[in-house]
Amino acid sequence: MLKTLFAALACGLVGSAAAAQACNGNSQLCGKTFDKVAFPTTHNSYAYGDNIAANQNVNIQAQLQAGIRGFMLDLHYLDSTNTSVPYLCHTLCLLLNDGPFATELQNIRTFMDNNANEVVAIFIENDGPFTAAQISQAFVQAGLDKYAYTPKAGAWPTLQTMIAQNKRLMVFTDAGADASVPWLAYDKDYVVQTPYSVAVGSSFGCSPLTTVRPLWVMNHFVYKNFSFAGSTVDVPASDSAATVNTRQSIVAQANACGAAGVFPNFITVDFFDVGALFQAVADINNVTYSSPATPQTAAATSAATLTSAAAPRALLRHAAPMAVLAAGALLGALA
Repeated sequence: MLKTLFAALACGLVGSAAAAQACNGNSQLCGKTFDKVAFPTTHNSYAYGDNIAANQNVNIQAQLQAGIRGFMLDLHYLDSTNTSVPYLCHTLCLLLNDGPFATELQNIRTFMDNNANEVVAIFIENDGPFTAAQISQAFVQAGLDKYAYTPKAGAWPTLQTMIAQNKRLMVFTDAGADASVPWLAYDKDYVVQTPYSVAVGSSFGCSPLTTVRPLWVMNHFVYKNFSFAGSTVDVPASDSAATVNTRQSIVAQANACGAAGVFPNFITVDFFDVGALFQAVADINNVTYSSPATPQTAAATSAATLTSAAAPRALLRHAAPMAVLAAGALLGALA
């Protein structure tokens, strides 16, 4: 009798725990497969702050705490004499430098260590380009490789499965992937993007840029023209975020994707903290909205302070802005 009672209690506790589990902040997402979940994602996630090339208002640590789960990161050589260590830079490191790639990965690892029910995706734009070994080294140095999921043929796992296996990080790169690092997925094998060059005032659609693949990046951000010294530069349009990032605007583009027979997985925006990204993503996932924000601990705050590459940013903020713009103009676009 006692054995039966204890067994029933144990089953009840397990069932209650499973029912109470929140995957990426919502228990309704746990049973969904990775390819059927929409993730709030930031474009040029590392490019933040008081800079004409910035696409975000706050750093990646703050984005994680707010509920962002997809990150677009651009890897560059620091300069022509430093080509072995990837840096997070926008267009060129003189213009916007967020510091070593591995340092930012440490911040993501700290978050994932402290939040065991969160699934995260990273998209690498490998502008170096760097080899798979060099990219992998940054993940190993940060201690983040332990979470990396290796894609397999067939159906994608559910978020709950990825969490249970503690393989909660999906990493894509547009160059440099090879079999030596099986978890570093070549994005052209898995992902298609909607157009990412949309001018202020233009409409968003869901036409693929390339052949249709299992996962979709829905780009939902705009650029504006900035004229300088006879040249025109495309820059992030922070003053349009309040209009672009509305629940209605984001869901309308997602509905266009749905009408085309595809599910948008990575809802990618600039200046995510303006507008209603998270409410829109809940609508796309067809789940009840609840705040995805996670508590920010003192340790996380300290880590953000120590690893935010403040020195390069401070230098840039006080640099002659016209010189910075001139460098951007030479390369055509900052957006």
